[in-house]
Amino acid sequence: MGASENKQAVADAYEAFGRGDIPAVIGMNAPDAVWVNHTLGSPLGGEFKGQDEIGGFFGLVGEHIEITEFDVAPIAAEGDIVVAAGRQTYTAKKTGKKVSGPVVHIYTFGPDGKVTRFEEFETGAEGVWA
Repeated sequence: MGASENKQAVADAYEAFGRGDIPAVIGMNAPDAVWVNHTLGSPLGGEFKGQDEIGGFFGLVGEHIEITEFDVAPIAAEGDIVVAAGRQTYTAKKTGKKVSGPVVHIYTFGPDGKVTRFEEFETGAEGVWA
């Protein structure tokens, strides 16, 4: 698949996420895909390998945060890489502290049009988990 198809696949995944269709988001990933959330100290941080662990990541999202804003969209695509950026706001359920700020997602696609790697970078989450 080309860059424009990959960019559309990411846009479709955000639409699916917005309507709560997590199986569709998981299904866009290769069976051995790796997701990495770089938020240090967060229960959502770490590396998730394969569709089962990626599904577990979404379970952690529901368990640990209440999302009030998620406005992320693909902004650039080149070859197998799509970069998405935007803004998110959520509350950590354990502490009641709010996180609000920019977020960047980087997707790497395999030749079959499935995501093989996803990375998330966010700001504003320092100190909200304790």
